[in-house]
Amino acid sequence: MRLGIYKRLLLSFFVFCSPVYGKDLRVVIAYPASETAQAPIFAHVIEGIEKELGPLERLEVPERADAVQAQLDRLHPDKIIVLGKRLAEIVNKTSYLKQSLVGLAHFNAAEYNGVSLVLDSQSLVAQLSRFVPSIKRVFVVQQAGYQTIDVGSAPSESHPALVIREGIDQLATIRLLGHLVEEEATNTDAVFIPANLPLDILYEVAKVAWDKKVMLLSTNLAHLDTGTLIGFYPNELALGTQLGQLAKQKNPGYQSLTGINSALNRKVAQHLTVDFSPATLDLFTVQIK
Repeated sequence: MRLGIYKRLLLSFFVFCSPVYGKDLRVVIAYPASETAQAPIFAHVIEGIEKELGPLERLEVPERADAVQAQLDRLHPDKIIVLGKRLAEIVNKTSYLKQSLVGLAHFNAAEYNGVSLVLDSQSLVAQLSRFVPSIKRVFVVQQAGYQTIDVGSAPSESHPALVIREGIDQLATIRLLGHLVEEEATNTDAVFIPANLPLDILYEVAKVAWDKKVMLLSTNLAHLDTGTLIGFYPNELALGTQLGQLAKQKNPGYQSLTGINSALNRKVAQHLTVDFSPATLDLFTVQIK
């Protein structure tokens, strides 16, 4: 009996002290050499990663990235956190594909492991219900292949209720949105418009929504000054933290982004007679009048 216990303890010791599971886990952050304007974005994500994992080796990859395989061979990482879609495609062609986690890019579970910039629908609904508790239904209108909200993570029952409408192409998506706003949505509903909605169509949709006092939402901040109440967008520091937590897992997979910032159009809020307490207003990272 004692011998059996000893063997189990010995096995646990080797498992938890091995480099893959212990503090000797070698993680490299790979990111593209960027212009000055993009540098703060990468810095915030890396800050979040290192908040979870501590200081890590960094690999800044120039635009001509012919030597990535050799650079990774020199570092020989257990895991690589790759930032950006272009660099992810390059690492995907190396022998380190299985060790890589991708972030700061839009992708789905079939493409990469990591944390996508696609926003987690449960987190969105929870955040929206805190902002506007009176909302009964949240419609998500998206085009297949251009999803910015992960509806696959949505529970079958939620409050407010989440209703998905997806078009096979842009024209079908616009028709779905037009019918929804004109015929179905009421002033107790909120509608996420497609992130790739053309501006001329957005103007028309916004006019109808304004007259009916239907709440429009978007994951595209460019829509905020064109009739949408709230814009939702990635929190870069939270993205890094989520990537760091995922890297600690033995078999990390795909996750949509749960750390989400929000921006408010106060003029639209006034028109919709949506009142926010000072404490709630402080939750918005951007406000326009």
